[in-house]
Amino acid sequence: MNRSVANVSREDNGDAVTLSDVTDKSAILNRLEAAIWVFDIDESRVVWANQAALAVWDATDLGELQARNLKADMSPAVSQRVKQFQADFIEHDATFSEVWTLYPQGVPKSLRVRYVGIELDDGRMAMLCEGHDEVVEQPESIRSSDALLHTQLMISLHHENGEALYLNPAARAAFDAQNAHLHSRFVRKRDFDKLLKALRTDGQISIITKVATTKGERWHEVTARTCHDPVSGAPSIHVSETDVSDLKEAEARAKSQAYTDPLTGLPNRIHLPILHQQMTAQAEADGDIVGVFFIDLDQFKAINDTLGHSHGDTMLIRVAKRLRAICEGTDKVVRLGGDEFLLLATVPEDDPQQLCNIAGKILDALSLPVRHDGRKLSVTPSIGIARWPQDGETAQELMKNADLAMYQAKAAGRNRYRHFDARMKQDQETELETLTDIREGLKRNDFVAYYQPRVDLATNRIVAVEALARWNHPKRGLIMPDAFIGLCEKTGLINDLGLLILRDALKQQKSWRSQGIEIFVSVNVSQRQLSSFDFAEQVQDALQEFGCDSSGLELEMTETLLVEGDKTVHQNLKALRKLGVKIAIDDFGTGYSNFSRLNDMAADCVKIDRSLIRDLPRSEPIVKMMIAMCKLMKVSIVAEGIENAELEAKVRDLGCDEIQGFYCAKPMTATNMTEHLQGDMGVEPLSRSTK
Repeated sequence: MNRSVANVSREDNGDAVTLSDVTDKSAILNRLEAAIWVFDIDESRVVWANQAALAVWDATDLGELQARNLKADMSPAVSQRVKQFQADFIEHDATFSEVWTLYPQGVPKSLRVRYVGIELDDGRMAMLCEGHDEVVEQPESIRSSDALLHTQLMISLHHENGEALYLNPAARAAFDAQNAHLHSRFVRKRDFDKLLKALRTDGQISIITKVATTKGERWHEVTARTCHDPVSGAPSIHVSETDVSDLKEAEARAKSQAYTDPLTGLPNRIHLPILHQQMTAQAEADGDIVGVFFIDLDQFKAINDTLGHSHGDTMLIRVAKRLRAICEGTDKVVRLGGDEFLLLATVPEDDPQQLCNIAGKILDALSLPVRHDGRKLSVTPSIGIARWPQDGETAQELMKNADLAMYQAKAAGRNRYRHFDARMKQDQETELETLTDIREGLKRNDFVAYYQPRVDLATNRIVAVEALARWNHPKRGLIMPDAFIGLCEKTGLINDLGLLILRDALKQQKSWRSQGIEIFVSVNVSQRQLSSFDFAEQVQDALQEFGCDSSGLELEMTETLLVEGDKTVHQNLKALRKLGVKIAIDDFGTGYSNFSRLNDMAADCVKIDRSLIRDLPRSEPIVKMMIAMCKLMKVSIVAEGIENAELEAKVRDLGCDEIQGFYCAKPMTATNMTEHLQGDMGVEPLSRSTK
């Protein structure tokens, strides 16, 4: 036959071959020596065959052949392959030529079969097959088609022992004779073993693995399935491969970026669990422990805020470099984010002192100044240390416990290290319970203002009262501020608590005024409150709500706040001064004692810290100097912590204007304070002259 039936049909039709094209030519096709048949792929049945095909299939007539279900003679791999042919017919109008082993009536028979797609009457895609008895020796004519010859996909057929039976041109270019055997091309034996196991159990597998090629080791996506050799019918392995090396390299770059801090080049928080697993596995094998050092940079925020991120970034890069220099062997440094780092170091289990040595090196290295843009930048580290496995098993648990220890180092004064112990965790749990209780207490209005009077030494009259927060706990009774103020400061709840006490005090001041009692009210404010952009507005709203005069309100703040406060703090102070609110400096003498700053802020009152008062007469020179400076600046002076007549006499002699303390009265409820104000001491009218 000079031309195949497929070509004849295409020439006549000018388009896809249909079943009607074939049946219309039945008379002609029945006279051909070539076996022609149409195979319904979906139903696994022959729907039409010429006389030569009936002989090949050992069928008495077409009806008998149509009644046969050929699926029983097809392995799952062959069925899947035929389905793929169907897809190729639809998508690519493909033509295939292979030697097939057919099993008519169970007897194997080999034919060279050429096949194309053909549309059935219902529109489904079937297979038009043309079979010849002769067998062509060349692989391309036996096991390949034009698609296999020209594709970049590496396709090969192997005996079930891995011996190569056929490689298409792309596969021959990739694998020389040495690596043609399936086993020899796998770089990692475990991947080959995995492939064989999957083929035995599932009949197919897709795996990305490293293979040996003519270009060296490459990453291939290997898809393999069991099949039968079309020539011999022997069990075989069909393999198709795609080079995905570029994709793997891109994935490696992306993974590196995902696991690396872009500023310092250090591993990041995402990478930490992997490093932890590697280091602890090795430490367990060697009988070592792993120290986890949580490092936080003190004063770093000030560098960023005042000098800008360029200076801050330089500092972080230098810190990373110095921490790397400390590392030995498998030690690792991780940047967690911001100004927080983690150093993981392996030390012998019988020599835990080495952890202290490493912490000392960190303190020394990070305390050295960094020069940038003509400036010397300085930070100090606060370090928390946790140990694997004593203080935790997982990376998350160890980091959390080291973080707890780091906060203990900060609380102890910074620029030092602390080891984690179980009590820290217990304290944290207690703290969390207290925090939850505080939030509930704020909702229930459990917090109230108690009042302590300030007495003018010249008149022995009460001139002001300080509002102090107390917690009326429904179960624990009255709780002093030492038990909750620090936690409120730490978590930001001080904003809610502070506003509550301010409003309570102004509401009480309004009540006293309605009773004919005119009195200054003093309220403490924290740095967090003054750092809120709308704090001055909150004060103004509260004054207006209760109809209080701003000149009758005094806000107390520490001198540290004045020095360390940010731009928002000073904007709020300026707004409060403009509003007419009085400013008092609390605990003066314990911090910076900066009289220049005091003058800049136009403070109305200074409260000398109780520690200096208790230390009289040893602290007398300092107290005298402070009083003298305040008088020159026309700032009123209050001595805190007056607990007896002796101290009262001393500060009177030194020239203090007012006193406050248990000697005058303990803090009391608003009701008791009202009775106190109405008592024998009387009340000074709403004015205060500076001495």
